[in-house]
Amino acid sequence: MDSDTRGAADKLYFRGLDSLRFLAALFVVLGHIPMNQSAVGLPDHHAGVAFYRGISAVCFFFTLSGFLITYLLLEEHRRTGGIQVRSFYLRRVCRIWPLYFLIVFAGLIAYNALFPRLGIQYPVAYSPGLALLLYVLMLPNLMNSLYTVGGLLNPLWSIGVEEQFYLAWAPAVKRFARVLPYVCAAVLAVSFAVFVINELGGLGAAAPWLKRFIGQIKLHFMAAGALCAWCLHRHRERLLALPVFSSRIVQLALFALLLDFYLLYGIRWGLFLDEAVQLVLYSWIIVTVAANPRNMIPVENRAFDYLGKISYGLYMYHMFAVYLTSATFKATTWWQGRPALYIAAYYAMALGLTALAAHLSYRWFELPFLRLKDRKWSLPAAAPRAGVEAVPAP
Repeated sequence: MDSDTRGAADKLYFRGLDSLRFLAALFVVLGHIPMNQSAVGLPDHHAGVAFYRGISAVCFFFTLSGFLITYLLLEEHRRTGGIQVRSFYLRRVCRIWPLYFLIVFAGLIAYNALFPRLGIQYPVAYSPGLALLLYVLMLPNLMNSLYTVGGLLNPLWSIGVEEQFYLAWAPAVKRFARVLPYVCAAVLAVSFAVFVINELGGLGAAAPWLKRFIGQIKLHFMAAGALCAWCLHRHRERLLALPVFSSRIVQLALFALLLDFYLLYGIRWGLFLDEAVQLVLYSWIIVTVAANPRNMIPVENRAFDYLGKISYGLYMYHMFAVYLTSATFKATTWWQGRPALYIAAYYAMALGLTALAAHLSYRWFELPFLRLKDRKWSLPAAAPRAGVEAVPAP
């Protein structure tokens, strides 16, 4: 690929996106820590918008996932003249399912067997059999809508939304490759309209669980990422010539808006404009960091890149680390009356344990499945396009 994208076989590596992944995962963790502290009776000294951007960060993940998966499918179509949907599904299984089901089983065992034996009171209003069935059917978002599942299982809802989308997306890209931008625009428009109707109470007397379920299916973010992937793949030069990518002043202005949204919220857009602004800003920063030779956004560094590479684990394990950290601080008193030390020690322990768990999981649990994916279902190698440099993937 070009100097901003590396390629070998099916490995399409966009330099800088791993750092964005880590930052998004960090905001998810920051959003859950004070919630857990408050729930267990610990001080939750926190202030600032950054602690309330967990859902926004998940929407960024949706946009990034839509971009990367669609770009990969388009590249497969370019190389082979078609898309092997079965191979696509098997690649997703190898990447997503092992850790997903590990967390499912660990969470269900914790809430239904371990916690009661430890004397930890946590209400379980669902049948373990029904819960297992919904998780196996990749419906964790439905599970979250019907029941309070607890922090260990709660992050799974977004995995379900993505898997449900991609179950239909690969066949759609294969079938409608020539009119893909129109498909993306239609999905974006319909999904955004449903979001607005749901938030305005347009569903009327619909059950609360249904409103929660619909509120989680934000396919407009994945569609926005997919549309960006099509534009970059088919019209790279024209796309990157737009002022939002070619002008340094415009780039810095958009980056300032993104920082304001996540750190200050000085410009209060309101619910629906918040959603629209995120669609624009996420689409822009993904493309500019991934492929813009005039990129002015300094996010890439070695530490962030590695943490981004293991960000799936950061997202999936962080509540286990937060639970353990809270239990440790509940059982000790040395930090009481020392708020600065408490905050520093708590966050250091929670973030450190999260990173350690994600690192060990990636190295010893996830990597064998990733190697199987690459060995069995990778794309055939292809000569690089004119003007595109091919270098080994990391």
